[in-house]
Amino acid sequence: MDQVRRTALRVWKSAQLYIGFHRDRQGNPRSEAKVWPPKNGNATIHANPEEQEAFLVVKAADKTEPRDVQIKFRPDKIVLRRDPGISWEGIVVEEGLISVQVGGAWVRIKSDGSVAHERDGDMTYVESDGAVLKKTEFVEAMMSGDGVELSRRTPTTIAAIREDGVLAKSRSTSPKLDT
Repeated sequence: MDQVRRTALRVWKSAQLYIGFHRDRQGNPRSEAKVWPPKNGNATIHANPEEQEAFLVVKAADKTEPRDVQIKFRPDKIVLRRDPGISWEGIVVEEGLISVQVGGAWVRIKSDGSVAHERDGDMTYVESDGAVLKKTEFVEAMMSGDGVELSRRTPTTIAAIREDGVLAKSRSTSPKLDT
């Protein structure tokens, strides 16, 4: 591999572990966290990240457009934050869920294999059985995992295709009466 290609492939150049203390020794909150690298390279993951947090800063190799990454270690999740630019900007890893922010959208993958995509209030779900659900301000649409059933619901209409037939009608806009 030539030097130009090797240089072009390099994304990261260094990593440094830090501990941030958000309170002083008397327990008073600081306006800005006191941050320093631990001497032995180890850091405890504090139960309350509002008081103390451990994080790793990974420096980008590109000096012209650096996109450093900060990896925060929490007792219930790991959070990766990246300087803005193309590609991913955030990743949250939890016990049963991985969420990735990319291009202004959040993509969430659950442990059962279902996936959700959210952008500007619009949601698309792919359930673990393959069913797809799309929700926007104007419509909800669904397709079953086997592709046999389809439905679409708007504020004024409802339509469905099922094994036993087709349904298309206007939705009632009259208020529901309490009985």
